[in-house]
Order: sequence, then C-alpha cells, then structure tokens
Amino acid sequence: MLSRNFIDYSIKLLLKDKTEYFFSFIIFTFIVFILSTVLFISDSIKYDLLSTLGNQDQIIVTNTKSGKYFPLNENHINTILQLNGVENVQGKVDGYYNFSQSSRLIHLVADDSLSDDEIIVSKDIKQLFEKFHYDKEFNFLTLDGTLTKKIKSVIDSNILSSNTIFANSDVTREILQMNDEQYSYLSVYVPNDNEVEFLARKIMDIFPNTKAISKTQLQSDYRQIFYYKGGIFMILYIVAMLAFFILLKNQVSSVLTEQKKQIAILRSIGFSIKDIISLKFIQNSVIALSSYFIGVLTSYIFVFIFDAPIVKNIFLGEQMKNIIFTPTVDFRMLFLIFLFTVIPFLAFIIIPSWKVAIEDISEIMK
Repeated sequence: MLSRNFIDYSIKLLLKDKTEYFFSFIIFTFIVFILSTVLFISDSIKYDLLSTLGNQDQIIVTNTKSGKYFPLNENHINTILQLNGVENVQGKVDGYYNFSQSSRLIHLVADDSLSDDEIIVSKDIKQLFEKFHYDKEFNFLTLDGTLTKKIKSVIDSNILSSNTIFANSDVTREILQMNDEQYSYLSVYVPNDNEVEFLARKIMDIFPNTKAISKTQLQSDYRQIFYYKGGIFMILYIVAMLAFFILLKNQVSSVLTEQKKQIAILRSIGFSIKDIISLKFIQNSVIALSSYFIGVLTSYIFVFIFDAPIVKNIFLGEQMKNIIFTPTVDFRMLFLIFLFTVIPFLAFIIIPSWKVAIEDISEIMK
C-alpha cells in the first residue's frame, strides 16, 4: 500500500519536471481529442440514421416504370390490405423539387399538420433561400404557375433533414404533379415481425414492378452510408494512432536518457525497484488520466456544443454546414480508446523504467 507521503513526493517530483512532461501531455490530449471527436461524430450520425428507422413501418413499397420511380395508387393499397398479416397500409407523398436558381434538388415531404399556405424548412434550406431573397416566403415554380408559401418555421438540420422542405400533402402533390389518388410510396404495417420478409416478397410477386423493402434491409442500406463515412473516420484513426506511437517512442527515449540518472540517484538514497516503478506509475498515470479526460471533455464540447466546425465540413460537405449532432456517447468505445491509449502509454514507460532500475547503479552514474 502506497503511503500518502510517497504519493505527495511523486506528484511534487512530477511538478518539478513539468516542462519535461508538458510535450507528452499536449500530444496525448490532442490524440484523445481527435479519436473522441471522430467517435462522437460517427456515433451521432449512426444514431440519427437508426432512430429514423425506428419510426418506419416494417415494409416500404415503391413502384417503378421503365426503370424510373412511378406513383402508386389506391389499387395497390387495397390489394396489399387484403394480404393475411397486413394490418395497415398508408400512402405517403414525397419527392424532389428542382430549385433551378441554385441547380439543387430539394427533398419535399408531405406533412398534413401544416396548412395549405405554409411550409417548414431546415436551417440549411433557409440559408439557401435567403441568398435569393426568399426571407419569409418562397415561390414554387410549377407547370400550372407559381405557388407562394409562407415559411412558418425553421428546424434544426440533421444528416437526414438538412435538405428538406415540409408542406401540406395537397401542396406537395400539386408541386410534384400528382393527383389525389397517387402516392410516392406505401408504408405497410405488419404486427408479426416473422412475417415481414415473406410479405415483402409476396407484394413483389403480386406487383412485379414494385420494390418492397423491409426495415432490416433499410437498416443495412443506412449502415452502408454510415460505413462510407466510417472509411474517412478510419483514416483519422490511423493517423492519430501513428502520432500516438511516435509519442510513445519519444517517452521511451526520454526515460532511457534524461531520467536514467534520476532513477540511479533515487536508488542510491534507498528507493527500491518497486518504489521506482510505483513512482513512475503515479507520475505517468497523472499525465495519462488527465490527458484522457481533458481530451474527451474538450471533444464533447467541440462536437455537441460548437457543432465541430471545420471537421464537419470535411466529413459532410459545405451543403450540410448547419447540421447539428445529436448528443450520444458510446461508453464502450470510450473504454476502448482508454485501453488503446492509457494502458500502452503506461506500459511503454514502466517497462523501460524497470530495466533502468535493475541495472548497476555505479555503471549508470559514470
């Protein structure tokens, strides 16, 4: 059991040599900051994608004609409703509006909670409209003329809603040139999860031009998007880990040269090998733990309070510059970062210190 006086002495010795440890502290903190930032951003994106799926029904049905998406109708709904195992089918309306002034396709989604003369837009779309002086209203250009809609409110952008306008279903149909009996896709509710895949195949057998995607398949598609982003994140992980091992090499060299005589002096005044190991363990534990917690904390503030400026543009592009990251923390991954940084750091310091401590003191002091 280490005494309080021994711990105090170890800390005072660390403070005396603080300039020697300062470089290690800064580099270690920066590496943990980079790793944690990548982790927080990727976890937030993953959370938004999968939580959106949680609100989806089990099967999504779309229709194609000549290889292009084609509206579904009431006949599709009534036929699918007659299948055993299907409890409900809802027709949904959405599509893309071509905002030709900026050569951009904007996702238009029907929301019947809105009145006919108002829309809700994401923060990114609001900034886009303001560039063209659409501050309070927006003019949709359709084949039948111009539809002017008031911007009721602006919602925060996440990875799925950053390019979205919400409008009443009648307005959405009018803009997308769809009649009252047409739907962009159908949302099918199946109470028994074991029947979902079978019913999805059954729907495609009845309507060969349709594509019925189960929630499981959608999760797989969304994970592909996530893993695409994850590939970029992996590059940062590799760069950070390379920097970390360079830091370890620097620390090992420091122990073997500058601290060699210090260890010999401590041995000569009565410190045992165990005391030397304990002293180095305390000193470097303070460096590693403080760097780890400060790195994680500053990363959390950087991502979830300041929305990761610059880093966000690298991963998501400038069109999503107003996106916000939903705060979510994967403690298992933080623990893995702890294992792959703090433990190797301590091991790379303790082992060389032990090797120096067991050498002949007189040889070291020469």
